[in-house]
Amino acid sequence: MKQKFLFSPDTDTATATGTGTDTKTDNTKLVTTDTVYVSPDGGTTNEAFPAPGIEYDFCVDVTNTSDLPSGAFYVRFTLDNGSGGSGNQTFDFKQDAGLDAGQSVKAVVHFGQFTDDDVDYTLSACIYSPSAPEKPINCAGTFGFNPHLNSSNTNSNNSNSSGSNPDTSSGDTNPENTDNNS
Repeated sequence: MKQKFLFSPDTDTATATGTGTDTKTDNTKLVTTDTVYVSPDGGTTNEAFPAPGIEYDFCVDVTNTSDLPSGAFYVRFTLDNGSGGSGNQTFDFKQDAGLDAGQSVKAVVHFGQFTDDDVDYTLSACIYSPSAPEKPINCAGTFGFNPHLNSSNTNSNNSNSSGSNPDTSSGDTNPENTDNNS
């Protein structure tokens, strides 16, 4: 008895060599939400005015807008204390499994507590591929804040415009500068 075999060189050859469409990934369409944020509860609450002495996490939502799954990626959170790079701290959230097409993940890293020092911080977050760690895929808007200004009353006349409406263009975290046209 003769058996019939169907052979499709495009599919079978590609699968055998590992170059078929079932293994293709696309990290180029990984995007973040508009702004990185600080949260006291793992990303449920966006704390507009962080205060000293409270445990915080850094958070940003990442979505795969591609029609293909993504490969592995990581989100690097950078906390800049304005000291010219020497005081920058980095925290990485790794997503080794990638994301399916249209899927999202909340990238959360634990920071800890801010001190009551008068420091203007800028928090940023960018998505990177492990194969190209020098080039970000996408970055969220920055969040500027000074926990010292919120140490006695978290909602008192704080004119820091980066609290609820972060300035994503200039990185100016001066609480006295609320003019966006400067």
